[in-house]
Amino acid sequence: MPTFHGIYFRILILGLLFAFCSGAMFGQRLDLKVLGKYKRIELPFDIENDFMVISILLDNVLPLRFIIDTGAENTILLEKEITDMLNISYRRTFQVRGADVENSMTAYLATGIDLRLADRLLARNRSMLVLEENYFDFERITGTSIQGILGADFLMRFTVEFDYRRNIMILHEPAKYRPSNRHVEVPSLFIRNRAYLKLPIAVNQKETSVRRLLLDSGAGLTLLMHTYGDSTETDLPVQKVPAYIANGLGGSLEGSVGRSRKMELAGKELNGVVTYFQPLDTIGLDFLNKREGIIGNRILKRFNVAIDYTGKRVFFRPEGRKWKQKFQFDRSGISLIAGGPNLRTYTVASKVPGSPADRAGIKVGDRIVAVNNTSVGFLSLSGIIRRLEGKPGRKIKIRYERNGEYTLVEFRLEDLI
Repeated sequence: MPTFHGIYFRILILGLLFAFCSGAMFGQRLDLKVLGKYKRIELPFDIENDFMVISILLDNVLPLRFIIDTGAENTILLEKEITDMLNISYRRTFQVRGADVENSMTAYLATGIDLRLADRLLARNRSMLVLEENYFDFERITGTSIQGILGADFLMRFTVEFDYRRNIMILHEPAKYRPSNRHVEVPSLFIRNRAYLKLPIAVNQKETSVRRLLLDSGAGLTLLMHTYGDSTETDLPVQKVPAYIANGLGGSLEGSVGRSRKMELAGKELNGVVTYFQPLDTIGLDFLNKREGIIGNRILKRFNVAIDYTGKRVFFRPEGRKWKQKFQFDRSGISLIAGGPNLRTYTVASKVPGSPADRAGIKVGDRIVAVNNTSVGFLSLSGIIRRLEGKPGRKIKIRYERNGEYTLVEFRLEDLI
């Protein structure tokens, strides 16, 4: 039985452990057609709150937006109403377990679907997993419309290069791809078409130890580490705060967030890496392919990243000085989710006790209506988050609504971790 769970708080870990379709290799191009005269396939994407989002035309009818997710085995449609409307047939039905291994939901295997990607590539007769319910609800954490996930079952036939500087995903024919002289091969292993990096990390200790991390472009964070019982308590940062980090079918999971001392990646040393810590039972270690965490887009976008699926190799190239920039984190103490018909209704989802926003009186469930005298109707979710990650000491004014009453509060940002 397949299993999955979602990491909320701008995070996604998708672990569907069943490969539904294998497809022809890129060299055959039996089900792929390049649209236009291009020497290579370049697919532009948008960055939405640290998620890569690509435009897809489903069956030449419906324009949709999918997250590009190297951490997901399968391409997934989140809204079954779409395939029902198009009268797409389902070949199989599955019960998918939640992270607690007790609750489950229904998923379907749909076949014969055409995907037109960014008006550059037509993928014919594809298979796709369709969820009965839009469990992940990405709109709330990205602040934009999301209907699906483009997973490794599509990416695996290419050498995939992520050019974050130009916001372009380049699909290379594997036999023709050559990394540049500045690319560094990162030690890795591949399990079910997903890359796991072996990276030296020092969390609280001075000396590094090698950790197995899932390379997850579907995670809108820097780094997440799994903790297993009391044995890892000495490896947690001294300064950390509680964080609501997971939402599973069996309920929410809580952990903490702090900073790791350093990470060594592609010949560079990254310091003060914002790191989430998710407590897990050791029973889940095999299910997670013995991974010890994930590395997400907030680190990946500091590099040019190339994943050679057929050769099972991963290359990183540092992007200028971007790789050494300080890792930013919220300095207010609140996290927000988007809602409403135009995703411009922002609600406080969680709060750090004793933080500036907490001392100012803001509570979970408050609806934010203005930030620094600007109505949220003119602000995106990521725009508000950037303001809350501002310099320590900066004054923030927030107007919020609670039970029909409006209140204006002021506080100054401060380092929480």
